[in-house]
Amino acid sequence: MSAQDLNSLYDTPVWTRLRMHRNPLRMAFSSGVWSSAWYLFSYLVVGTVLFCVVTTMTVTSGALVVIWAGLPLLIGTAYFIRGCVVLERGRSRVVVPEGLPPLEPMNTAEGFFGNLKAVWRDGVTQRGLAHFTVLYVPLFLLDTVVFAVWLSFLAMITTPVWYRYLPLDFDGQTVHGMAWGYFPHGPHGKDAVGFFIGSDLSATVAAAVSLVLFLAFNYVLVATARVNVSVLRVAVAGRDPLGPARRMLAAPGPLSTAGSSEAA
Repeated sequence: MSAQDLNSLYDTPVWTRLRMHRNPLRMAFSSGVWSSAWYLFSYLVVGTVLFCVVTTMTVTSGALVVIWAGLPLLIGTAYFIRGCVVLERGRSRVVVPEGLPPLEPMNTAEGFFGNLKAVWRDGVTQRGLAHFTVLYVPLFLLDTVVFAVWLSFLAMITTPVWYRYLPLDFDGQTVHGMAWGYFPHGPHGKDAVGFFIGSDLSATVAAAVSLVLFLAFNYVLVATARVNVSVLRVAVAGRDPLGPARRMLAAPGPLSTAGSSEAA
């Protein structure tokens, strides 16, 4: 395998779709923003299902080891975890069309107990288990917060269309609008703090502010998708301790393998 091939396996991905455009308007209409939104939203569903299934299978098979019934289940769980990594690798093509590195061959050995040890010493199995269990909670919280805030800004851009249909009750009186802040006695009552959307002008102001925040938050959305892909990439390919040296050898220069072959 050439140094360039090794470099492509372990380096950070080339973000062909998840690009950070300098122009916020171009960023908003790029495929990276909308594919990132779908990728994060789908993780909230797919990631939760995989967390529940992988955790249940691992705990159950581990508990049944005491009666030997869990031993074949442990082998099956290892293969299932690997299948989940393959599933997530395929799902990542939504945001990384070029795909992630291929998985390492599964470790195997002769004999039942030898194969049991081999599949659980497999790097993809161990990293996949950590990805679907330990890392699920922080990734779920991160994706939930980022996606919810992004979707809120997007929805608020359309405030002038629907604000007048929201009924609010203040001291027995119904007022139509939307409150940003604390209004215990209505938009014009005592102790009112915040911004009340109750007219076309205020709704237009809210929409304009939301548009600016939406354009800025698109960068956070895409960055979050990058984090998810980078974490999954570690589960798929691991980390190469010789990565910096390989990159130096693959880069143009006197130490590059290309330059050495031309000199020869």
